[in-house]
Amino acid sequence: MFNNYAQGLTMMTPSSAAAEKLRKDIHSGHYKIGQRLANEHELASTFGVNRGTIRKALKILQEERLIARRQGHGTFVTNPTYAQPSGTAVSLLGAMSWEKEYYFGDILSEAFLRSISRGYMLTTTLNTTSDIESRNAEALMKSGIQGLIISPKPHSIGTYRRFTEAGIPVVMLDSMLPNVDEDFVSVNDRMGAYMATRHLIELGHTRIGYVGNENFRNDFPCGPDRLEGFNIACMRHNIEVPQNWYVQSDSRVESDYLPKLRNLLGQLNRPTAIVAFGDSWAVRIVQIARELGLKVPRDLSVTGFDNSELSRTNFIPLTTVSPEPDEVGKTIIDLLIERIENPRPRPKRSILITPRLVVRESTAKPS
Repeated sequence: MFNNYAQGLTMMTPSSAAAEKLRKDIHSGHYKIGQRLANEHELASTFGVNRGTIRKALKILQEERLIARRQGHGTFVTNPTYAQPSGTAVSLLGAMSWEKEYYFGDILSEAFLRSISRGYMLTTTLNTTSDIESRNAEALMKSGIQGLIISPKPHSIGTYRRFTEAGIPVVMLDSMLPNVDEDFVSVNDRMGAYMATRHLIELGHTRIGYVGNENFRNDFPCGPDRLEGFNIACMRHNIEVPQNWYVQSDSRVESDYLPKLRNLLGQLNRPTAIVAFGDSWAVRIVQIARELGLKVPRDLSVTGFDNSELSRTNFIPLTTVSPEPDEVGKTIIDLLIERIENPRPRPKRSILITPRLVVRESTAKPS
């Protein structure tokens, strides 16, 4: 069947021809929004080509945003502009975040899958700057979304008001707007930092420092909560932390905080363990410790936060805190759909997901 179709596409490569056939099936409504495609092996068999050809074809459609792929879950039709649902109305949900890779990527992927299972379709956009947010908010509004998830920036108050005044439910992700009472879902950052600190204490560490950027309140609103979790754990276990063992920066420029970090780790009376704000900071701490001749974890134990790919692939895999992105993604979709399907007024809800400590090779008992 496919070979006959491909005869009319002699100028195309096999992968382009396969992509064109799938594209026509999506445009015609043969595939519904949210429908899972057959796996690569089945598609290759159907089209009479190898899996490599199908993989290239799917990559073409993914770049066109006609499909979305997630390892271990499958390939789904996603584009609401072209993928007609064969006469079945599909309710669209929107999500806005200031990044979609490092932290929010896994959350949004799970949210997407959850929305499909609930009969909705989630489309994601960025709100990195005020201009970007304004353009994307306009696009979401025109698409007729039924509800909005937003990880707000300081400039997001206008977008929030625009959607709520239009009667569109909004749920906040990861942070709240000042003086706004709204439904909210996040990991419990305070608990996560407490868990990491307690882990070090239970290993026998009493000389513990903290490295982070709690002053980036606009970019990282979780910073103060993580710092507070660290302080609470130390206080409850009667551990005093010298003020110069807190390395914090008001800048993302490494030259502003690396000298402080090198000075801390170069002291004779230095910490034997450090709790880092995030995995990227923890990786940098391990690198600097190595430059100074310190062995991790023999001379210095280090914990991160986020359970990112960095924590898993670092040359010394990091003990870290998982924000449980799958649970966050499921919870926020369920909360938003509840608002859509049960619009009766009720008190706003704040849901904090319990994080999980992931112990790897960067922590050990003090030597």
